[in-house]
Amino acid sequence: MDTTTVAAVRATEVGRAGAGETTEAATTGTGGTATGSAGPSSRREPAPVPVPAPGREPAPSLRREPAPHTEPPPPHRLGALSALSVRAEAARLALLGGAPPDGTGESGPEQVTAVTRALAASHGGQVVASGGTTGRLKITTIAPDQGIPRLLRSWRPLGSGDVLLNLFRPGRLWGAHYFYNALATACRASVLPMGPVAAAELGDWAPVFHATGVNALAGAPSALADFAEAVVAAGVSLPVETVVWAGEPMTAARRAALIRAFPTARLWGNYGSIETYVIATSHPGCGPGLVHLLPGQEVEYDEERTLLTRTGEGWPAPVVRYRLGDRIAPGDCPCGGPDAFRVLGRADDRLKFHNTMVRLGDLLETVRAAPGVTDAQLVLTPDPGDPGALAALTVRCAGPSADPEAVRAGLLRRVYALGAIAAQHPAAVRVERADPLDRNTRTGKVIPYRWHQPTPGGD
Repeated sequence: MDTTTVAAVRATEVGRAGAGETTEAATTGTGGTATGSAGPSSRREPAPVPVPAPGREPAPSLRREPAPHTEPPPPHRLGALSALSVRAEAARLALLGGAPPDGTGESGPEQVTAVTRALAASHGGQVVASGGTTGRLKITTIAPDQGIPRLLRSWRPLGSGDVLLNLFRPGRLWGAHYFYNALATACRASVLPMGPVAAAELGDWAPVFHATGVNALAGAPSALADFAEAVVAAGVSLPVETVVWAGEPMTAARRAALIRAFPTARLWGNYGSIETYVIATSHPGCGPGLVHLLPGQEVEYDEERTLLTRTGEGWPAPVVRYRLGDRIAPGDCPCGGPDAFRVLGRADDRLKFHNTMVRLGDLLETVRAAPGVTDAQLVLTPDPGDPGALAALTVRCAGPSADPEAVRAGLLRRVYALGAIAAQHPAAVRVERADPLDRNTRTGKVIPYRWHQPTPGGD
């Protein structure tokens, strides 16, 4: 099995496939996906243009006028920063080595690395790396206070007297474990810097959790769900009132597992990246999947990209028009708070699959919503003739009552493109039960998709 990231093996700019050959997956209003493709057999050849006789001017209707120049539509925005403050911040970061590449107006990991290292040279910092769940490791240096004092102005999930069980995995440069230790103490709460607790260990540690008064949890949603299921299976009772989550989607199945184990718990979430740390937050009154942009920031977004800008002091890493790795869409949150959005998936998860463009995040969302499925991941088999494209897709779904045949039928019904592909290539789309799913050894999170290189003469 080859766990190379999608972005590393996809063909350069798979989105350049010609018109008529591909159709991009689109998110429907119900959270599913809908894609369509006019396959090769349905392409229309352009109508022939009559050629005038020699020496004659073509009729006016046959003259080719130059296509009018059209500007791309402006990006959508959340948040509102003054143009003056953005220009001033861009100038400051340029002096620190963070000027965007010529002509792009966007900054990336290289610019953030240059700026944060320059700041750390005089103020110190904490070197951290991404989990590598969907891409290569990215190393950055975060401000010594990790931006927590500024974060607490808008989001304070813990308070005096709370005791947090920190289930984020420590070590290997993953910053989440240390962030939540610091967050707890900044909220005047206590913390048990535990890391993941296996089901077989729960009986030994439960007396410690009771003795210390644990009433709050922090972890990635998959680790939190594992812990909740172990608690129910062992018959352990913990008075958990607060659950803080980050790093993965809080799917309906993961949320349900937490509610079964801790029926009175209130969920607090946040969204960010390793280069920026926390960008947006949610609290117990927010709708599922919705987060709110923190004040002092602005995002520009369209169907393919999301750019983040921050101004002011106290951020863990300052950025201007930094390109995030995810796609977002605005949302109306029942809490009534401003600048709400949901994360749709990775920006680089669009691949060509038998002449049709599909988004892996949309497929995962559809499968995770299927009856009986608690979680899912995708195994991608490359096309030998086009290494950036797919030859086959295997969906691995977890859940004691997950029915692979029903999941496959529902997926083909909900995602039109896959139905068309499966009609011509039945073996190209497979679904199988797998429990447990493959995890990232550094973070413990479920790997959403990975590449599989078939061995010659084998599977």
